Amino acid sequence: MSTAEGTRNVERIRLSKDVDVSPVALGFWRMLDWNLSNRELVRLVETALDLGITTLDHADVYGNYKVEAAFGDALAGRPDLRSRVEIISKATIVYPSETVHVKYYDTSAQWLVSQVERSLRLLRTDHLDLFLLHRPSPLMDPYEVAKAFRELKTAGKVLEFGVSNFKEHDLHLLEVAVDVPLVVNQVEASVLQHENFDDGTIQQAQRRGMHPIIWSPLAGGRIFTSGDEDALRVRDVLETVRTEIGAATIDEVAFAWLASHPAGLIPITGACEREYLERAITGVTYRLTPEQWFWIWTARTGHKVP
Repeated sequence: MSTAEGTRNVERIRLSKDVDVSPVALGFWRMLDWNLSNRELVRLVETALDLGITTLDHADVYGNYKVEAAFGDALAGRPDLRSRVEIISKATIVYPSETVHVKYYDTSAQWLVSQVERSLRLLRTDHLDLFLLHRPSPLMDPYEVAKAFRELKTAGKVLEFGVSNFKEHDLHLLEVAVDVPLVVNQVEASVLQHENFDDGTIQQAQRRGMHPIIWSPLAGGRIFTSGDEDALRVRDVLETVRTEIGAATIDEVAFAWLASHPAGLIPITGACEREYLERAITGVTYRLTPEQWFWIWTARTGHKVP
């Protein structure tokens, strides 16, 4: 069972009897771009813990397959931190290399098990708290996935399972065979990206009791930088709502917009500076009124709701 706790008193989200997570996850997709020393990376994890961010999001392919190894090396001297965090990793994507001609997806049992074992070795842990299928594949055999999940669960190598970027038809196929609960679907969403609201992906996760973990919750920084008409409209409304709720910055409002949804959205922040981590964890403590939420929504769409 996860016993992770941060110093700041933040409300945690329970995924199952064995795993609960922080309301914001720290993502390591761009970790190598941060150019942190091992000591600085350990300090970053400690800072996140101090703020109540305990959930760490990885994938086998991050940093062209190099992030997990670098992370494991950095934390090798601090094994005490493992019991204070939840580690997520993902697999299915295969990148081109000297022996691979084209990017593709592999959902075979052999590949999934081997990638989890690789992640465990590189991250220097005996289990993952969450393992996700990174992308759905048109070649996915749900019985192969079920075989992998069963083997990993029985061996204690993974506590809970989920998916990433799955649509409803992908989940329907997977559920034909998989007999372990799927507790999360990691998808993109933000004040500027509504696709997974519009097509029902988030609503279906809500119906199933799956918590959506949200990547790119600030639209890749577009809420600050984009000159597009929709972004300008949203930025103006975020600023107004910021004043109304007493938030310090518009990104706090963007996080609040996600946190105000009843599906229990868990945004991933890719920040490595304390200031931005604080904005994320502070943002999810606000709750917007329905009027404020829809004001931001309609600023993005450019028209009132029906």
